[in-house]
Amino acid sequence: MGKSGSTLARVITATMLVAGLIASLSSQSAGAEDLATIKSRAQSVADQVTELERRAQGLAGRKAKLDDRIVDLSGEIGALESKIGDIGRELADAQDIYIERAIEAYKSGAAGTELDALLAAETMSEFISIAEINSVATSVDLQRLQELESARADIEEAQADLDGRKQEEIEARAEIEVLGAQLRTTLDDRRASLRQLAAEVKELEQQVRRDAQIAQPSGTHPPSSAIATKDIPAGYVSTGVSFGGVASWYGPGFAGNSTANGEIYDPMGLTAASKELPFNTLLFVKYQGRGVVVRINDRGPYVGDRIIDLSQGAAETVGMSGIGWIDATIVVRR
Repeated sequence: MGKSGSTLARVITATMLVAGLIASLSSQSAGAEDLATIKSRAQSVADQVTELERRAQGLAGRKAKLDDRIVDLSGEIGALESKIGDIGRELADAQDIYIERAIEAYKSGAAGTELDALLAAETMSEFISIAEINSVATSVDLQRLQELESARADIEEAQADLDGRKQEEIEARAEIEVLGAQLRTTLDDRRASLRQLAAEVKELEQQVRRDAQIAQPSGTHPPSSAIATKDIPAGYVSTGVSFGGVASWYGPGFAGNSTANGEIYDPMGLTAASKELPFNTLLFVKYQGRGVVVRINDRGPYVGDRIIDLSQGAAETVGMSGIGWIDATIVVRR
């Protein structure tokens, strides 16, 4: 989209909020102020919604990373549990071997055999402590027991560390879920406020259009000076909505034809055609320092990315003989 196309897109977005304001009527200044206030509030709320949505996306990203991390930790913990199980089985086998040797030594009457104490041991640590003072097994058997028990202790410690980290991740995830729920509540509230503001704009639009129909019967032309001015002429006030783009003009060959709103086209009248702006929109159109107020009463142009088609009279007033870049401001009568 060209420069004029993107500019017009912004104008179209703005006019969705101010469509009621730009219909011409004699008592528009109060409506312009009301709508400007609503527009300002709507922009503020829209900014809040944007920020809240950005934060919601950030929280969702953090939650997804935590979910992935919890899955990874669960996998690591599961692998350690498997290792602990393997070592436990090896340790039980080594303990059985040691007990067999102790039983054989006890039967042979070997001195220093504390078989009863070995069999009464409740934990592996207690068993190894007794074995260390027992003389019935070789040092290799005892060393095997000690190595396996040490390995199991190390893995259990690593597993406990992973369990702690996993719990921290789960707690962080739960906190994010609470924050996310609070944020969604706030976001729903802001969106509801935005919808309410849109409803107020629509109501004001309807009121302005009713006033416009009373103040200006269909087919009549608002008074407008055919003298070009540098600034918005007296009797009009800016709505604050402005845009620029390429404009053209039309006149010869169209005189006496019906315009899109049902009027009879007057080439020398101060009017213009637009594809999007509502009929009876008043524009202060400025070309190379010369400006004039025109009224939208037709549709077009449909050539390239031109945004407005001035009447012959309007084009001559601002000194535009072909196509040219214009700056336009939506105005209303005081």
